[in-house]
Amino acid sequence: MKLKLLATVTACLALFGLAAPVTAQNPDHVRQLLETKECEGCDLRNADLFKASLYRANLRGADLSGANLYEANLLEADLSGANLANANLVNSEMYGADLDSANLRNADLSNAFLGRANMTRADLRGAKLFNANLGEAYLLQANLSNADLRRSLLFRVNLSRANLSGADLSFADVRDTNLQSAILSNTRLPRAQLSGTNIDAVNNLRQADLERANLRGTNLGPVVCVTTNFPSCVFSVE
Repeated sequence: MKLKLLATVTACLALFGLAAPVTAQNPDHVRQLLETKECEGCDLRNADLFKASLYRANLRGADLSGANLYEANLLEADLSGANLANANLVNSEMYGADLDSANLRNADLSNAFLGRANMTRADLRGAKLFNANLGEAYLLQANLSNADLRRSLLFRVNLSRANLSGADLSFADVRDTNLQSAILSNTRLPRAQLSGTNIDAVNNLRQADLERANLRGTNLGPVVCVTTNFPSCVFSVE
């Protein structure tokens, strides 16, 4: 009878999300990271690193998928090649972090500070970057398809050859950003600030939503009937 009652209670807790929190796959690696900040290639899946101080930590190639890094200090941390898929990085400090080729698929980076971060070839498909600060970040060839970049700061970001197909950049600040050869197919850019950017309009603005976007001073490359397709935009093509 007691066993049946315990099973019923456990099932109810799991149903309402009140079961015991998921722990890291390797607690020794978590301890090592917090004590030494050296954990290259570590197994930190589902680790609870809430507000952890990881300034300049070496997490190269580490598996942090599903980890809780809410408000973590990852300033200048080495996360190159790391797996951060589905990780919680809300409000995290990641200024100058190295995320080269990192997997951030479906990660939540809302309100994160990623200024001057190196995110070359990073996988950010479906990632949440709502209101994130990516000022002067390096996102060359990054995959941001279907990412949520609403109200994000993308000032002076290198997005050359990045994939932004299906991404939502509503109200984003994309001034002076390099979008050369970037894929903007079905990208949402209503009311985005795009002044000073460079966009190949013919090849990269297929079905993009530019309603009331500010493109003053933007270099649109060879423009073909762009003003008739997007009458609400502000253009100054030279």
